[in-house]
Amino acid sequence: MPEGAGAADRRVLLRRLGWTALAVGVAATAVLVSPLVVPLPGPAPATPPPSSAGPSSVVSPPVVTSPVLVVPPVVTLTAAAPPGAPPPPSPPAPATSSRPVAFQSITVHAADPANIRTGARVIECASCRGGSRVGYIGGPNILAIRVAGVPTAGTRTLTIVYETEEPRTLKVAVNDATAQTRLLSGAASLLIPATTSVEVFVPAGDSWIRFFNDTGDAPDINEIVLS
Repeated sequence: MPEGAGAADRRVLLRRLGWTALAVGVAATAVLVSPLVVPLPGPAPATPPPSSAGPSSVVSPPVVTSPVLVVPPVVTLTAAAPPGAPPPPSPPAPATSSRPVAFQSITVHAADPANIRTGARVIECASCRGGSRVGYIGGPNILAIRVAGVPTAGTRTLTIVYETEEPRTLKVAVNDATAQTRLLSGAASLLIPATTSVEVFVPAGDSWIRFFNDTGDAPDINEIVLS
């Protein structure tokens, strides 16, 4: 064989051996290195079958219901009273402060028919209050004026309207109480009224106020005001 042909065959042999070694190296690398795992896309969502109502039907989405918290009602138990037991007492009424009622003044004319005149007489007098007065009081003659409907007992102011021409003594007593004595001068005329006041205790209800002078003449009495 010529020398040139032998050299060519050796080169071809070496080239084949090189490719074989390269293939073996690649295979060994594939065995040693784990292959890369690429996730495949998941399966597509299943499409629900069409409704039998036809293509125009609309499929409603599912309704999600939230849980509802149910609070049980509060029940109050009241113990029943045993048969025959008396009912429970009612609660006391709230205390209320009450103010004393103001005393309303009481006016009585001396010639009122309800009064008692023992020996005393009614005298017409145009200038007197009410057009008349009661005179001839003194000695055994007494005028008792009735005061009715006094709401509460207490000390009251007794205003006496009288007439006299000269100083005269007048005694005043409520019911059977001790008499109070006043020396009255007046206006020096039986036609001009004058006034005087005394403090007297008057019980509740009806009372009699007596006017007298057991030692002489008393002034004429026209009217009284209890306040």
